[in-house]
Amino acid sequence: MPGPIHRNLVVKYFGTPTVTEGSVNEPREREEHGMRFNERWIYRHPLRDPSHAVERIIYWRRYDYVGSMIRTTKDADLKRDDKLVDLLHDAA
Repeated sequence: MPGPIHRNLVVKYFGTPTVTEGSVNEPREREEHGMRFNERWIYRHPLRDPSHAVERIIYWRRYDYVGSMIRTTKDADLKRDDKLVDLLHDAA
């Protein structure tokens, strides 16, 4: 099983997020799509996205990767992407 996903690895692969909400130091946690987080990164039309997503949201709880959701068309619902962990470790 791959090790943890680090923030620098995500930025190296996808670049800087379009929008960042919350902060690594944010004491309040939120929950969305069954994931508890205090920071989320939103990528709109991410380059190199293996799922060809038009939007990708990456959730963080402090420095720990929590999960990722993708939208494959502008009108599609968000769906969980469990393949990102393996992809990023292969790309490292």
